[in-house]
Amino acid sequence: MPQKPIVDKKVEVEEPTPKKSKIPIVAFLSCFLLSVCASSGVTYFLLQSQEDVETLNKLSTHEEQLLNIQKIQSQQDIKIQTIEEQNETLKLYLRHSSATALKNILINQEQNIQAYLKVMKSAMSDLSALSPRTTDWNNEYQYQLDLALKGSIKREDLLKLLKTGEPNEKSQ
Repeated sequence: MPQKPIVDKKVEVEEPTPKKSKIPIVAFLSCFLLSVCASSGVTYFLLQSQEDVETLNKLSTHEEQLLNIQKIQSQQDIKIQTIEEQNETLKLYLRHSSATALKNILINQEQNIQAYLKVMKSAMSDLSALSPRTTDWNNEYQYQLDLALKGSIKREDLLKLLKTGEPNEKSQ
């Protein structure tokens, strides 16, 4: 048989296109990015849920404390209201008490004693001016009258403290 001349056929071999060679790299990178995003998302949600649980626990503890404080406050308000009512009753008793009347009598008595001592001092001073050689006698008794007057003022202050709780404005 005759031989046919061998024709060199060029077989075109397709070279891989750059698109085909990039596909595995892009697939690997997208898989890696997807994996990283998924693990980050899961970690974020797990940590956030733990923080939410801790926040809820703290919030419930604070709410319990707030409820306890509100209960205590309402109890204290009731006690304060009761004390205020009792205070008004006690003030009424004190107004009509014989002890208050006695204190007022004693205060008036001390004021009268002080007025008497002041008049006596003045009269003794006038008398010593009229009589010769009575200046020494007057000085000695003026000192004793001053001591009696100071004692009376102190007693008045104590009585006023018992009555009102405030010291006398005239105290020396």
